[in-house]
Amino acid sequence: MAERKLKTVTTPSGVQIELKEYISAGEFLDATESKDELSKNELAKRLVQIAIASINGSNENIPAAVRDLPLPDYLFLSKEVAALTNADFTQAKTTP
Repeated sequence: MAERKLKTVTTPSGVQIELKEYISAGEFLDATESKDELSKNELAKRLVQIAIASINGSNENIPAAVRDLPLPDYLFLSKEVAALTNADFTQAKTTP
């Protein structure tokens, strides 16, 4: 499989965040795997951490960097990550 592309988004306060083009099935399964039922907040937090490749060019300690973001930036980022997981999978794609 080819290396996954990244897209760069800029948060409202100007932070540059590189996001993976998509979340893989394995990453999603790992994020949702739990002995106990995950809250929506915990799942969202896991998916955000999986989706981010770098924050302002750094890929070190992403969970801490996410927690340091201003709230409007985090809410913006959450919407970007949600877009990665909100596809309609009910119908297979066909080529004309």
